[in-house]
Amino acid sequence: MTPEQIKHQEEYYRAKRNYENASIEKRRAENEIIRIRNRRTQIINKVNALNSEKRRNETSLAEINKTSARNNDIDVGIKDGESKLSTAAAGFLAIGESSVGNPQNLVDVFDDKNRISKAAINGAFEQMKRAATSISRKIEELISAIRRLETEMEEGQRREHSLSYVASQQQRIMNNASIEMAYHKRHMTA
Repeated sequence: MTPEQIKHQEEYYRAKRNYENASIEKRRAENEIIRIRNRRTQIINKVNALNSEKRRNETSLAEINKTSARNNDIDVGIKDGESKLSTAAAGFLAIGESSVGNPQNLVDVFDDKNRISKAAINGAFEQMKRAATSISRKIEELISAIRRLETEMEEGQRREHSLSYVASQQQRIMNNASIEMAYHKRHMTA
C-alpha cells in the first residue's frame, strides 16, 4: 500500500467509527423515545382513571353536602315536634287533673325517646360531615396525583423533543460518515 492509500484507509476507519458511534447514539435516543411514548400511554390511562375516580368522589361529596343541608330542616322539625309535644302535654295534664289518678307528664314520657332520636340524627349528620371531609381529602389527593402525572408527561415530551434532535443529529453524522467511507474506500484500492 502506498502512503496515500494508508492515509485513505485510516480516514476510512475513522469515518467508520464515527458512523458506528453515531448509530449507537441514534439507537439509544430512539429507544428512549419509545420508552417515553409507552410511559405517556400509561400516564394518560392513569390520569383518565384518576379523573373518573375524582368525578365519582365529587358526585358523592355533592350528595352528602345536599343531605347535610337538610340537617337544619330536621332540627326545625324536631323543635316543632317538641313544641307540639309540650302543648299536648299541657293539655293531657289538664285532662288528667279532671279525672281520677295522677296523669303522667308526656314530655317526661317521651323525653328519653326524643333525646335518643335526636342523638341518632345528630350522630348520622356528624358521620356525614366526617365522610365529606374524608372525601374532600381524597379529591385533593387525586388532584395532586393528576398534577404529578401531567408534569411527568410534560417533562417526557420535552425530553422526547430533545432526543428527536439528538437522533436527527446522529443521522446527519451517519450520512456524512457513509459519504466519507465511500470516498476513502475508492481511494484505498486505486
